[in-house]
Amino acid sequence: MSVRSTKLSTILARMDRFQAILQNSNEVYKVRDIDEEIRAMRRLLPMPWTLKKSSMRVFDGVYTYAVASDHDELAYLDVSENVYYPSKARFRYTSLIQFFEDSSNRNQIAEIWNGGQRYLGVNYKDIKNDSLLLNNAETIADWTSTGDVTAVVADTVFYKEGNGSVKATIVSNTGVAGIRNALSSVLSDTLYKRKYQFKWIYLSSVPTSIELRLETSAANYLSTSGITTQFDGSPLQANQWNLIAQDLNTATENGTFDSSSIAYERVVLTGADSGDYYIDSSYLREWTLMDYWYYSIYNVIASGGTLATKEYFYDDNSATPYDTNDELLGDSEWIDCIMYGAMLTNLIDIKDKATKEDINLKRAAAWSLLIDKYPSLDPVIIQDRYNFEYDFITPKGV
Repeated sequence: MSVRSTKLSTILARMDRFQAILQNSNEVYKVRDIDEEIRAMRRLLPMPWTLKKSSMRVFDGVYTYAVASDHDELAYLDVSENVYYPSKARFRYTSLIQFFEDSSNRNQIAEIWNGGQRYLGVNYKDIKNDSLLLNNAETIADWTSTGDVTAVVADTVFYKEGNGSVKATIVSNTGVAGIRNALSSVLSDTLYKRKYQFKWIYLSSVPTSIELRLETSAANYLSTSGITTQFDGSPLQANQWNLIAQDLNTATENGTFDSSSIAYERVVLTGADSGDYYIDSSYLREWTLMDYWYYSIYNVIASGGTLATKEYFYDDNSATPYDTNDELLGDSEWIDCIMYGAMLTNLIDIKDKATKEDINLKRAAAWSLLIDKYPSLDPVIIQDRYNFEYDFITPKGV
């Protein structure tokens, strides 16, 4: 089935049927007015033809996740299995504050912005795939070091979880610093490829990269090198706890990894400056697969393409700012709304009240039909005004 779309040249030709537009405006302004109306539409109503279905791996104890590169608005997130309604996640979409305060027993999702990047907060309390603690970083005898690490000591003051962490002091010399720990107990797991290895690390400065290993022995292990981001896709941060992870299904096997005798972990920092770094708990976690539906930012199909890859028609950074063979994605009802809105903007300085009124009536009718036909799936933020189960009012001075 072909994608529904309309060429920019067709929209421009329809606009030029009105003499006031044909005679008083050049093509560049019309294209820009069309883009302006697309922006206005996106602020009011996400369109169903921009919906995309993807999948998201959700883990116990992990709360922030990367969104798709073209994510505009979330539409729906739930378990992918064909289960009865009571077994669905039935997430409540809430604010960032209530998401992190976790003031209810409901499964929750929230939009999270951090440093200009958007993430999805997911708290799936009914998850059936629990985390397996590999090491809680509280027994210093489990830990050894190599390279630029001059000392590893127990620390009971600065930690992310539990009652302590391991402080690794790095004095930059070779540019490679390794910290190795034995697992709490030797692990046998033939299903390890369905899991991720997670580890908390506090960075004194951001290294060039990190390597994470899961070892049978020093010569036989799975590894992921060149890690420069946290699990959720955010950049590594200095003076902050970072959650790093490796997908054991795609990790590189070095030597012969024996899944019946998993005994050690290792973190290797490349290009780390001198300072104190902290290592805390590590886990083996199996994911639950979720259906992830979202509205894409892309509305325009480039000339010769089959999928929308552009937000708008006009590109200020291009030597050829627009191509009339590009196509606007969507039903004709959407095209009418965009076209009539662009025409009204184009006529703002024209003293032709009859034409403006005619176009405005056509636009209002098109809008009404569009909203009736395509209600938004964008979830509404739900917040508790009071939560008496946890919010106790304490008199002053008590």
